[in-house]
Amino acid sequence: MDYLIVSDTHGDREILEKLANDYRGKVKAMFYIGNSELSHTDSVFDDFLPVVGNMDMDPMFPDDRDYQDTNINIYIAHGHLYHTEMSLGRLVEAAQAKQVDVVLTGHTHQLGVQMIDDILFINPGSISLPRGQYAFLEGTYAILSVLEDKLSVQFYTRDEKPVETLKFDFAR
Repeated sequence: MDYLIVSDTHGDREILEKLANDYRGKVKAMFYIGNSELSHTDSVFDDFLPVVGNMDMDPMFPDDRDYQDTNINIYIAHGHLYHTEMSLGRLVEAAQAKQVDVVLTGHTHQLGVQMIDDILFINPGSISLPRGQYAFLEGTYAILSVLEDKLSVQFYTRDEKPVETLKFDFAR
């Protein structure tokens, strides 16, 4: 089962629309991890499960979100409410309390994936304003593949090309 993860478009509605059109029916769910700068009523969110980011002015976006299906428990939070720009410490504590398998976060505009205390943390980076060592990719998103024996994360560029050196597998 695959899940699309995208964050930090900062007004770039077209990329969200393109990803929604290209992945609709091909993934189990599409998660938007905040800072769209759009209204929660925008039709693009008919396809995405969004949370609020620090640059979103629409108070109708949820602060965070729990997602569960038969194979996985996921917690989604942009990261600003946990100050992830400083460390993942507060977010790790929240995830442990929720007893989730995966945490999806954004905010830093830097892609990353790591296992902490048997919880997989994924930041897809910013699709529109990337920072850090992978900024040269000009924007990224991620696909989480949930398999019986492993969780796989593949990062992609804005033009939907997989970054071969950014594929990670974690045993379940």
